[in-house]
Amino acid sequence: MIGARIRELRLARGMTQRELGAPRYTHAYISTIEAGRRNPSPRALEFLADKLGVTVEQLVTGRPPDLAPRLESDLLTARLAVSDGRLEEGERMFAAIAWEARRYDLLRIQAKAEEGLALSRERAGDTEAALERYRRVLAILEGQPASLRADAAAGAARCLQALGDVRYAIHLLESLLAEIEHEGPPDPNALARIHASLVDAYLDAGLYRKAAESAAELELLAPRLTDPLRVAQMHMNTAHLYLVQGRIDEAERSLQRAEDAYRQLALQSELGGTYLARGYVASRDGRCEEAREHLERAISIFEETHDRKDLVRAMNELARIERLEGHLERAEELLERTIALADDHDAPIAAWAHRELGLTLIERDPARAEKALRDAIALYERADQPAELAVTYRALGDVLEARGDREGAVQAYRTGLLVLERHL
Repeated sequence: MIGARIRELRLARGMTQRELGAPRYTHAYISTIEAGRRNPSPRALEFLADKLGVTVEQLVTGRPPDLAPRLESDLLTARLAVSDGRLEEGERMFAAIAWEARRYDLLRIQAKAEEGLALSRERAGDTEAALERYRRVLAILEGQPASLRADAAAGAARCLQALGDVRYAIHLLESLLAEIEHEGPPDPNALARIHASLVDAYLDAGLYRKAAESAAELELLAPRLTDPLRVAQMHMNTAHLYLVQGRIDEAERSLQRAEDAYRQLALQSELGGTYLARGYVASRDGRCEEAREHLERAISIFEETHDRKDLVRAMNELARIERLEGHLERAEELLERTIALADDHDAPIAAWAHRELGLTLIERDPARAEKALRDAIALYERADQPAELAVTYRALGDVLEARGDREGAVQAYRTGLLVLERHL
């Protein structure tokens, strides 16, 4: 292979074998190399590379010297395309990058391109395809430093959570964290990525102490982070914990820092995520009008960027505000749309929509309300979210009691308590 490359470069420069070898090597020596009958020594490689005007690496691999920087630049362009909602364009770019990186054995760049393809599928709401892509990245990077697998593991964990397997998501993240810490001086950016994902997964599983422990690790890592994307991801997930803990001011400060970082990176869909989170915080703090403004802004961004996954989250939360303010028909309209979009691919979000629909219909249509709450229970059971499951059983008990089914109501309340007892 190297002989054929030397011959190709020599002919392209109009040189004879004698001219290429002079004054150190004979034309016979060059001929045997080009014919593949012998390999050049390291010293000969340096000499031939110099005569041909290329680097030794280019001579050995055939890799153009500007290839890696060019593909890195293309990765950023493709990521921006996906964040802007140009999913097909971004996927075409990522696929081309992955092909060229694979051709020249640039594993890290190939993995990043595959991650981009996974992210695009995730944004489109195709969670299972996204998970398969993330697993492919983990396979590509098998045997490489564990820190290189942080983004793929975080993506796979998000997909597993969406598909209702939060326990395996936590296992995946904790296993990689142990690998990263075992390798030696760990990469703080990789550690931050894993801990940020663990905060979210632990909260979904109701493991609040563990979530707080990972958040504390993030606070220690923060001064050492060099990647603004890691900084933004860290602040988004710690804001989630602060909200659960009732630390509203700290949650909003974290979200402002995340917004600043995403603006710096020009990532539109991610910026929409900060508005979604700010709407959620404001609504839990009783500031419904402010929450509506944030959520409507988030919905506008998600619609423009074709981010189906986050669009349903924003519409769910806006429907909750509409219900609380008595706009029940508007709430029902939003929820019917989110249920159709979620299509059970994201079990926690689909469950949330069904429960919210049940609460919206309690007064107007108790029978439909009961059905919606039972659908939510089935989805929360699949998603392994005991706290949310218990809340939904309580709502079901209220509906059954209002309908005169005292025995069924007691059973629903008892089941909700048992769910919490098993978890505690």
